[in-house]
Amino acid sequence: MNIDVLTLQIAAALVIVVSTVMYLLDTLMLKDGLPGRLWASAYLSGTFSAVCYLAWLLLPDAFVAVAVGNGAFVAATGFIWLGSVAFNGRAMRIPSITMAATVLLVVASALAAGPGGGDWAGALPLFLGNALFAILGTVETRRGAIGRRWSASGLTAILAVEALWFLSRAAVFVVLGPDSELFRSWFDTRVSAFLTMTLVIAAVTVTSVLRANESTLRGAPNVQRLSVDGNGVLYRESFRAALAIICARAERAGEGLCVIGIRIDDLKRVAVAFGPEDAEAIASEMRASVRRHAPTMALVGEADTTGLAVAFTTGPTTDVGRAARVLHERVVGDLSRVGSSLVPVVGVGVALSADHGYDSLALTVRADEAAARAAATGEQSFRMG
Repeated sequence: MNIDVLTLQIAAALVIVVSTVMYLLDTLMLKDGLPGRLWASAYLSGTFSAVCYLAWLLLPDAFVAVAVGNGAFVAATGFIWLGSVAFNGRAMRIPSITMAATVLLVVASALAAGPGGGDWAGALPLFLGNALFAILGTVETRRGAIGRRWSASGLTAILAVEALWFLSRAAVFVVLGPDSELFRSWFDTRVSAFLTMTLVIAAVTVTSVLRANESTLRGAPNVQRLSVDGNGVLYRESFRAALAIICARAERAGEGLCVIGIRIDDLKRVAVAFGPEDAEAIASEMRASVRRHAPTMALVGEADTTGLAVAFTTGPTTDVGRAARVLHERVVGDLSRVGSSLVPVVGVGVALSADHGYDSLALTVRADEAAARAAATGEQSFRMG
């Protein structure tokens, strides 16, 4: 069966429009946060691009429609990436500028070709623009808060397929040209329409699940999501967010704040010498032990990939040195019972607001640096770093 381009474009447009309407209705009902609004913008951009391409097919002289449609097509992928960036709580300014500049470049390249540009005016920037944002989206959906959602793997797969297809399409376009048999068989407009329909349906499903998860965590517009592992240890982004709040409250109340850093820096050597299973058992037991022996109301979280931090408020009678020493002894005791052939050196460092102020990042860094020195030298002074 041979389906003409106009029929396929109409079918793709219908799929995109229906998906967009459904997603927008959910957006209005859920009073979506920034990630959901950006993903809704992606589907609106996709709808607009489909309308532009239909206008060009019906009015071949309307070359401006091709340029605008190309820009909207790239913007659709760009908004998927921006929504993922927003989901992770990262700064939006540079990504937004990057997307806007790329879309303008794509539109300008098609307009520069003029009325005689033909079917493939501005095609190469279109292909590369989509590939760029699909690659960035693939990377973004594998890290941060969105990377910890199992449903995000579907969005990663969608963007990876899109990136691979557009990179291949650009390569064949440059090397063999759009009239080659390979390009017509695998990369022409008909194949693009089929791929678009498939990916849009899949993307709507995945982003709807992600948005629903995000919405359940949002009772107020400025809420922050906190994530913990199975031992009750806050992930690094969550720990930093929570500690920043505690620092601000402690400063207003005139209370002291202590951060104790704890780390093991020779796990790689343990893995090489005794196997990754021993190293993993030690790392897991350390997280559980720190959470178990930290003060009851203390924050326990990741300082980085190998270090932990314990934060709590202090008073005039608080013996910080004793608290650090007891925590160190109990963690070392727990690790000695893991059954590993080697008990690694556990380093502990202390940082106080009296010495470093109420900057949460500075307190965490100073405590972690002191813990790293202790782990490297084996000398545990438990003095303030």
